[in-house]
Amino acid sequence: MALYLISYDIADKDAFEYQALWDLLDEMGAVKILYSEYVITGDAGKAGAIYAQVAPKTVAADRLLVQEVTKDAQWDRLLISDAEFSKLLASARG
Repeated sequence: MALYLISYDIADKDAFEYQALWDLLDEMGAVKILYSEYVITGDAGKAGAIYAQVAPKTVAADRLLVQEVTKDAQWDRLLISDAEFSKLLASARG
């Protein structure tokens, strides 16, 4: 298994248009860890597949990053508890 970060930038003025994105992330089992960041577990080597699912819910002016996360991570004040994030991080490789 692997852990992926899904990070996006959307304009605050357009935030009302993104309920479909947030619903998809919930359906995928992604966990919101920061205002515009989610993590999701999945098979290794699947960043492209995750991107292909998420990208259609954004518009051309938005920014989107899907990246595998390694076990080498530091964090502070996430929207989930340290214990919850540590459990998700256990899925990360290397």
